[in-house]
Amino acid sequence: MPWPEGSRGEHDAHLPTGKRSLGERDAPRTSEPTGQQHLYLIFDDWPWGYSIRKLKLPPRSPHQPSLRPLGQRRLRWREPRRPEHKRLPPPCICLEATRCLPLFFAAVGTDIIAAHPRNDFWNAPVPKCILPIVDVRSLGVRFGPGLLYSAQPILITVRDEVFALDMGSFRMLSMKPLCPPHEWSWCDLPLPPLKSMDVTSFAVGSDGCTIFASTNCATFAFDIVNSEWKQFSNCSLPFAGPAKYVHVLDIFVGLSPDTYGPLCFCRKLGGDEKVRFSKENLLSKDPAESHVSVTLVYLGGSEPGFCLVECVSITEGKSVNMRLDECDQLVKCVDEGGGNCGELDQLKRNVDEGDGASGSMHECGELDELKKFVDEGDGASGSMHDRYLYRLTTFSLSFDNNGDLMTGETCVVQYYKVPEEVSEAIYLVNPVAFWL
Repeated sequence: MPWPEGSRGEHDAHLPTGKRSLGERDAPRTSEPTGQQHLYLIFDDWPWGYSIRKLKLPPRSPHQPSLRPLGQRRLRWREPRRPEHKRLPPPCICLEATRCLPLFFAAVGTDIIAAHPRNDFWNAPVPKCILPIVDVRSLGVRFGPGLLYSAQPILITVRDEVFALDMGSFRMLSMKPLCPPHEWSWCDLPLPPLKSMDVTSFAVGSDGCTIFASTNCATFAFDIVNSEWKQFSNCSLPFAGPAKYVHVLDIFVGLSPDTYGPLCFCRKLGGDEKVRFSKENLLSKDPAESHVSVTLVYLGGSEPGFCLVECVSITEGKSVNMRLDECDQLVKCVDEGGGNCGELDQLKRNVDEGDGASGSMHECGELDELKKFVDEGDGASGSMHDRYLYRLTTFSLSFDNNGDLMTGETCVVQYYKVPEEVSEAIYLVNPVAFWL
């Protein structure tokens, strides 16, 4: 059969990834869900595994492209200086699986699957060779065959099939509804001509019959129908992580690998197709926030919607060096016997009461101990710690009169606190987010 060009079709691509590919984790569906859809976030904050949180996204602002120059627009996505940091809703379900491995989640239809390795051979409450499947609508759990000997799989969902591109293997699990789970099995497919660790971007063709995967120097295509690989082009896909085919706009959309924030798009994968970038950077511009990771989730719709799930960190507390400076100022006030020191009187009272070196510097601790921290190289950190937030930006996309991609004042921004119980691994990969 002729190879598809990946430029037109009726199937959208919604694919999961880890941080190495910077992208989204939601799955394509064979038909539109009948119920209301929600955003599902997954954290390994449960002692025995993961919690799944269900969020109702705010309605996107009506898409009304403005004819005013960009600099004169009052863009809705410019969040207030002090946005509200909301608490996440309680978990809708908790799933037992090996923590610190968020890459092993994928979604098919209304199901979330956990393909985690299970090495607890003897006392495991759940057998090691099973695949937990959570239906987010009914919250029912059933089981399929486990993904054996997996290392760091890239899970790619195409309709009712899950493809696992891993180190030294390429497998597929069909989850067709007419086939009972006990008859499911992972099928070995031809090995790709590339290593999974070298993959920089991937996508499903617009016809839903081809998987494209890129390295830094080439793009390869897997024909799902004929089960064969071939080199598609001598250049890489222009995205960081997965790209999504947006049928309404007839384009592939993803994150730019060069400058995180602007979206990039093209009408055809591979070859010399011109790549264009959006004019808006949707990532946080707050200097107090540090970018950690990001996931782009496709929401679908007649005016194609997206949700940019960005993890940011905020440094709280004071470093030892900052606290030492405050202590030095107080000591200087005592030595000079006056000056504009707001804590001078309290400091003198503490000295008179025998509190000595500490004075009123309860936040500083003892000066010698602080200096010890500095001598040991801990001066930059001290009691400072990072607090993590998920910044959710919901928006719609359309073209302006010049053919540029824009959000057109449709952005709505929300902040949620990341549970403190999560492992460090959660911050090393992109947020795990599904639209189901």
